[in-house]
Formats: sequence, structure tokens, C-alpha cells
Amino acid sequence: MKTTITRTALATLILLLSFTISSYAQTYYDVYICGNRSVKLHTPEESTLVNGDKVHWFDENDNPIGLPIAYSGPNTTDLVIPAALGVGLHQYKTRIESLGGCLGDPSELYTIYKLPTKTLALTENRAAYCAEESNSIKDATITATTTPLSPLPAGFEYAYTWSVTKNGTPYAPLSDIGTSDNSVTDVNKFTMTVKTAGTYVFSATVKYVKTVANTGVFVQEDNDGCSVSQTATQTITVTPKPVKPTISVIY
Repeated sequence: MKTTITRTALATLILLLSFTISSYAQTYYDVYICGNRSVKLHTPEESTLVNGDKVHWFDENDNPIGLPIAYSGPNTTDLVIPAALGVGLHQYKTRIESLGGCLGDPSELYTIYKLPTKTLALTENRAAYCAEESNSIKDATITATTTPLSPLPAGFEYAYTWSVTKNGTPYAPLSDIGTSDNSVTDVNKFTMTVKTAGTYVFSATVKYVKTVANTGVFVQEDNDGCSVSQTATQTITVTPKPVKPTISVIY
């Protein structure tokens, strides 16, 4: 009886562990693209073909994509994936047909995920503060919020770049006036702690970044993660502390 209970408990534990592990498993795709970028799908087995052989391309539902492509030399049977591809997951497979009409087995599915476009908005919690008031309670915080057209797939995060002008002149280093929380989510915050008076105008950009765990290939437009800028800048005015007065008599 004791042995039966122990075995049952062990089986239950294994089942729970399996469920926990599978819950954390992520699905990654072969290729990710963003922006106006097209790609070509190629079958390496094309190198074994002769003139008159054909390559068939299909979607995940076995629907033909165009007509079979007759081989006539290197890279002549590639499938062009247009830049106008819709956002989301797309899957493809291919088969080879010999000159004699024999049709080979289909390939495994190949996956392409088109990332959505996004916008970036900046907001602030204080448009102005007195220079000598700068502290953890009264600091100005500029928040950058990224809104993608649709949810991102697993294996992608955001990278933000902040820039500032002071009284119309680009300012650096930014560490002299505050710090970013370095968030890679859809919200990133820059906390301003500078005590030097002036007018500070904040700008930002955000781009897609593939995580280290993601095993797919990221094909980017302009190789910049499809970076976008904020819709409108935010201005924070730091006003100087009034001078300490003295008293005199008028007579």
C-alpha cells in the first residue's frame, strides 16, 4: 500500500514538473521581418536539379503559391516573399518534381513572422520644477510608451534611445541630468534630477530587438530594428532658485 502511494505521488510530481516546464516553453520562428523588407526562400537541394526539374511552393494548407518554377540555373527556383506581407505568422513548404514527373516528399514547414508597426509617445509628470527642489519626490519623469499595431511574438523586446537639448543645444552625457530605468518593455522612463536651470527638450526612439534565447533570424529594414521616433517631444523647464534677499531701510 505504501509503495503504491509513493509511486502515485512520484507520478503526480513528474506530471506537475512537466506542466511547469511546458508552461515556460516559448515558440520561436525561423525568420522575423519588419518594415518594407522582402526576403527569398531557397531550397539548397536546388543544387541537385537539372534543367526541366521543377520546384513547387505551398502554404501551410497545401495551397500552391503560383505555378511550379522550372529550374534553369542557380537561384532560379527561389520564392520571393514580398515586403507587403501581412503582419503575423506565415508558413511555407516546398516539393521537387523531376523532369520525368516524379513528385518528391514535401519539406518541413518554414515559418516567417512579420512584426507589426509601432508608435512611440512621450508624456511627463511635471512640466517644470525649481532647480533646488530636485529630489526623489519632486523630480520630473518622462515616460516613453510604445504601442505596436498588434502584440509582439515571444523572443522580442524593445530598445530605447533618449536624446536631450538644453536651451536649444544638444546635451551630453545624459547621465549628468538623470537616468533611464533601462526597461525593455513597452514602457521606459527617464527620471530627471538635474539642478541646473534651463529648458530641456526630450526626444526618444525605440526599436525591436531579438532576445538571446530567440533562435530565429531577424531581417530588418535598414538594419535598425525598424526604429521609430516619438510623435511629439516633451519639454521640462528647470527654473532657478531666487536669490536670498537682504533688507535695507528706505528713508
